[in-house]
Amino acid sequence: MTDTPPTKRPPNVLVFNPFAEGYLARGKAFTPVKHQWRLARDLANLPQFLGGPEDIVLVTERPSPAFLDELAQAGFAPPEFVELKEGAIDPESGLGERPLGGLRPWAWGPDSAELFAPLMANVASPARAPGHYFNPGIARLYSKAWSAEFLARVLSGRAAESWLCPGREAGVAVDSVEDALAAIEAIRRRGHHKIVVKEALGVAGHNSIRLWEPDLLETQRKWIASALKPGRQLVVEPWLERVLDFSVQLEMELGGLKLRGYTGLITDLKGQFQANWAAAGGISANTMVLGGAPGEIVDRFHRLYEEIIGLLEGEFQRAGYLGPAGMDAFLYQPAEGGRRLKPIVEINPRYTMGRLTLELLKHTCPGSYGIFRLVSRAMARAEGFDTLAAWGRAWRERHPLKLERGREIKIRVGALCLNDPARAESCLAVFQVSPTKYHFSAKHGEN
Repeated sequence: MTDTPPTKRPPNVLVFNPFAEGYLARGKAFTPVKHQWRLARDLANLPQFLGGPEDIVLVTERPSPAFLDELAQAGFAPPEFVELKEGAIDPESGLGERPLGGLRPWAWGPDSAELFAPLMANVASPARAPGHYFNPGIARLYSKAWSAEFLARVLSGRAAESWLCPGREAGVAVDSVEDALAAIEAIRRRGHHKIVVKEALGVAGHNSIRLWEPDLLETQRKWIASALKPGRQLVVEPWLERVLDFSVQLEMELGGLKLRGYTGLITDLKGQFQANWAAAGGISANTMVLGGAPGEIVDRFHRLYEEIIGLLEGEFQRAGYLGPAGMDAFLYQPAEGGRRLKPIVEINPRYTMGRLTLELLKHTCPGSYGIFRLVSRAMARAEGFDTLAAWGRAWRERHPLKLERGREIKIRVGALCLNDPARAESCLAVFQVSPTKYHFSAKHGEN
């Protein structure tokens, strides 16, 4: 008697579309600038680390055989790559006739809904109408104004819990210049001089300004007025002195919202993404976020996030959303000292770099720490390298891969470039594995 080979599942189709929020905010008028377009092209293959070798990744250009061979030697079997034609699915690729297991864009938005429209009828289970993949209810979940309102609900009735941020620090949504100025004045009357103003829908955290000066500058007033075009909102909130940023990685399934894990989040001085870190096999919130706090605090932390996940599950169900989600949060130091938790900064109903980090960690040895970071051309030049390819070669020589080979190849230590350094023009994605927690400063680099 011979063993029956496992049935190969239909492939999922994945694509890296990082500008869903730009299309939500600006509609068809949104056009990525040259730098953004180059970044999206450089990182187009990243979804290969979110799926398996049986899946399909849509790209503008197939990665080179040499680069894929390097990844395979580190234990990352390549998926099938299908090239887009002028940003759309090429009818001659035959993809439109194939049975599919699922559609997994980086983010569901107007752009991915349009791209995947020819494939939706090919997904057998669960069969979904086109409007169930993306609709106004799902679009609303992207808004930072919605996240602020959701946080205010979570904090309601918790004023006595001194370990949490007070409700007034959740952020205020405004849709007029007059309301924005009033919100700024109200925050400053409470003793918070530093303020951040964010567009409710922005691309990669770049659509915000910080108000540090004694008085509002005319340029800042003009920015606020321009950002508040009809139908748009801003969120005004006090700037809090962060101690540790982290993210909560989730997956909304037919059976409910599931916790996938926690990742450390490293941001620059403007609060923009620099890197994610986590530990293979998962890391407890007590170790990562709470620093080995007493059991009472740990229990309180987990009860809070169980409640938040339960509330968020209901919101996702009402919107019909299925897929990945990330929730950013941080610990901060209030003026009176001590530590407080802002349990929700924003909720992203999409894949995040934190989720990508968790998936990469499945290829590392137990107990290892991993950090995922993005290196720009400017960062490479600041370190004395003319190109990202030169930086990548030097970094890999400095941190050579050491692998453990068993039934599966696992990374024990070392660094790996996740997109092709030879082709990268704007950005290089790097994954580094260490037996100890990796320390990284956005201001000073590795330390």
